Amino acid sequence: MSPTLTHLALHVPDLDACIAFYETFCGMRVIHRRPGKGSQIVWMAEPGQEQRFIFVIMPGGQPRNLASDDYSHFGFALSSRAAVDDLARRA
Repeated sequence: MSPTLTHLALHVPDLDACIAFYETFCGMRVIHRRPGKGSQIVWMAEPGQEQRFIFVIMPGGQPRNLASDDYSHFGFALSSRAAVDDLARRA
């Protein structure tokens, strides 16, 4: 078997806000919760992709002051530019 990307683990400063963001703007859902690091560790995935790729989100991240030229991000596809614009208006 070739190496396959299965998950990405993120330490975040506000676990609940992070979950709400990925649910609201990326259509991801919590698929698993377990105790960890004084709080909980949460697994999130896109519906139907639970066996392929997940975000593992846990507390403990530090707030970041990003430089104006820092384009770090995760890319999500939508059906059209209009759908992107609609989502941006809701953000």
